[in-house]
Amino acid sequence: MAKKSSKAGAASSSVGLMCLLGALCCDGYTGGQQKALQMETKKRTGKMPTQYDLMFWINFFMTCIAFLVALALGELPSGIAFLTENPEILRKIATFSLCSAIGQNFIFFTIAEFDSLTCTTITTTRKIFSVLLSIFVKGHSLNGQGWTGIAVASAGILGELDHKLRKGKAPKAKKAKE
Repeated sequence: MAKKSSKAGAASSSVGLMCLLGALCCDGYTGGQQKALQMETKKRTGKMPTQYDLMFWINFFMTCIAFLVALALGELPSGIAFLTENPEILRKIATFSLCSAIGQNFIFFTIAEFDSLTCTTITTTRKIFSVLLSIFVKGHSLNGQGWTGIAVASAGILGELDHKLRKGKAPKAKKAKE
């Protein structure tokens, strides 16, 4: 029985790592595309898109894709049937949607005013602190691999911060010499 459990754990870990790799690839691609879209919009219209422009169009296309996938997989009728049979869930969906929209305001503000890399850094930092808070407040634990992940993510963020600080000081030093 223990062997079966470890095989299931290994398969689960492999699937998790593949999902993580896929998410990182999508984040990298999306960040670059968002920046290109912002520059193209500025070139065409003379102004950068607002956070609400980004929110609307991304959510619009995500809704269209979700609808088409549900339709293609035959899940749309069963989803509608579930909602009509369980109307109490609509309140929970509305609450979740409201919370999501509030959170998206902060995310898209960061992307519109700064860039997607800054947003990714903030999000990663928040996740690290959430894990650490869970460990120290709730008494959860991490294995060596988990602590290594926290160390690598923290080192990446600190490296980026160091790079920005050094980059910011370099022009000032040149100006002082002139």
